[in-house]
Amino acid sequence: VAAPPSEIDVANHERWIDVELSTQTILVMEGDAPVYATLVSSGRGKQGAYNATPIGTYRVWAKLTSANMDNLEDENANRYYRMETVPWVQFFSKGVALHGAFWHHSFGHVRSHGCVNLAPRDAEKIFYMTNPRIPAGWTAVLPTRSEPGVVVRVR
Repeated sequence: VAAPPSEIDVANHERWIDVELSTQTILVMEGDAPVYATLVSSGRGKQGAYNATPIGTYRVWAKLTSANMDNLEDENANRYYRMETVPWVQFFSKGVALHGAFWHHSFGHVRSHGCVNLAPRDAEKIFYMTNPRIPAGWTAVLPTRSEPGVVVRVR
């Protein structure tokens, strides 16, 4: 089990997320204690490539119950994609997010265009375990000073 990241201040009992690319796993931590773990599918590119999951420590900057995701604006794409209503989205590094993936069952294996794919049930559980909390009836929320986004460390 990993210690909390030192790059971003994590409060003593604050929940945070640890994504380990080498094992394709995600741990939701509370301080030093793991509270939830599952398999993921991260980006298949080498670090620095457009389809890599970026290594680093971030805070979630937006949470949405669903979002449409595509690469249709990328004139250099070898292959285009568009997925409608991607569930349980937590953006942490520009357009890279933790989210549910209903279109495959390859969790535990590198597969995505850079995001961290989770089984929809796991993505929903993590979505509701982390800050900022989403008020009842809302479909999206941004972090605030009093309720910052959850820390996500990708290593």
